[in-house]
Amino acid sequence: MLSVSNLCKTYGDRRAVDGVSFNVQRGQTVGLLGPNGAGKSTTVGMICGLVRSDSGSVTLDGEPVGQGNNAAKRKIGLVPQDLALYDDLSALENLKLFGALYGLKGEPLKKRCAEVLELVRLSDRANDKPATFSGGMKRRLNIAAALLH
Repeated sequence: MLSVSNLCKTYGDRRAVDGVSFNVQRGQTVGLLGPNGAGKSTTVGMICGLVRSDSGSVTLDGEPVGQGNNAAKRKIGLVPQDLALYDDLSALENLKLFGALYGLKGEPLKKRCAEVLELVRLSDRANDKPATFSGGMKRRLNIAAALLH
């Protein structure tokens, strides 16, 4: 499903990522472990097409993931290290916004919002603003946004 082959990234004289390769099959869960500065976030950024690699490749379902707007990138849901929510919008409004950014609209968007809110156990807080949520609830809403599309 996901193939990462020989990814490399340097920043000046510092090699942040040096030849990372792995494959992930459908249904598998993979974690990147390492100390601060090991290149985990840079690797994830390259996998998602947010950071340009110096060399190597990433494919998702056989499609190359690259810079710009491509079909493979639209299949990826990212939960960033820092929360990506709008505190002035309700949980449901946040999801509708993120869904619209991925081209969802109408009944499919409404249905999907209800499904992911149920999945992360926030259905009862759909109309509340994230500013009133605990840290864990905010993280769950961010996960819902990543799974929405």
